[in-house]
Amino acid sequence: MKRAKIHLRTLITAVLLTLLGTTAGMTQETPQEAQPVPQNKYGECLDCHDYTLDHHPVDIPPPGDIPFPLTDGNITCLTCHFEDHESGGAFFLRGGPYLQGRDMCFKCHHSEDYAGINPHLMLEEDGSFKKIVGGQTICIVCHVTKPDPEEDRTEDVRFRADVGFLCWRCHPPMANALFQHEHLLVEPSLEMRRMLEKNEKEMNVLLPLVPRDRVTCSTCHNPHQKGVILREAAAKGADDPERLRVPSPRLCFICHPF
Repeated sequence: MKRAKIHLRTLITAVLLTLLGTTAGMTQETPQEAQPVPQNKYGECLDCHDYTLDHHPVDIPPPGDIPFPLTDGNITCLTCHFEDHESGGAFFLRGGPYLQGRDMCFKCHHSEDYAGINPHLMLEEDGSFKKIVGGQTICIVCHVTKPDPEEDRTEDVRFRADVGFLCWRCHPPMANALFQHEHLLVEPSLEMRRMLEKNEKEMNVLLPLVPRDRVTCSTCHNPHQKGVILREAAAKGADDPERLRVPSPRLCFICHPF
C-alpha cells in the first residue's frame, strides 16, 4: 500500500521531552474519561503510516497524567489521533478543533518551557552551539546527533524524521497546494537532475535532496544560522531573506529551463 503523507504541525516540545527522558515541562491535567485503545485498532495505523519516522515518539509511557487515552499504559498513534478518517476533524486530533495543530501539544506540555527555542538560531555570541533541555545542543531538534560541520556532507547527516515533517512542526505547509504537490518529495527527471548538478557546480551552491533523490523544504531553503555550515556551497542562503539558497527567481531556473 502506498504510504500516506501526513501533514502534522506538532512542534518540538513533545519530541524533545520524550527523547530526553525528562518529566520537565509536563502539565498535570486531570485525565478525561476514556477507555484504553484496543491494540488491534492501533495496528491499522501502520498499514499506511510509518510512525517511527514521522511522528511524536510512541510505545512509551507518559511521565505523568495526560488527558488522552493510552494503549496498555503507553502513548500510541491513537493517543492523539482519532482513527475515524472521515469525521475526526483536521488531522484527526483529539480535543479539537485547534487554531493551530501544535496547540494540542500544550494539553500535555508547558508552552513557556519551549517558547524561547528557535532551531534556526543555533549559536551563542561566542560562536558555541546553544544548549537546550538535557544539556544537548540545539542541533538535536532536527538531527539524531550533532553533525560535524568540518567533516559531514549531506549523505552523512541523520534526521529525527522526514525533513518536511520537521519543518511543519512550526511552519504550515506551502500555501500554494499545486506548487507543493509538484515539488515536495518529487523525484526530478533525469533532465532536471543533470541541469541541477550542472548549475550547482557553476554557481557553487548545494541544493540537497532527501533519500531517493527527492525534493524537500531544505532543497531550496537553508534552515541554518550563518556560521554553522562551513562548506561554502552548502552555507549559501543562511540568514538570507526566506533563507533561499539562491535568490528568487534564479532559484527556479536551476532545475527548470526558461
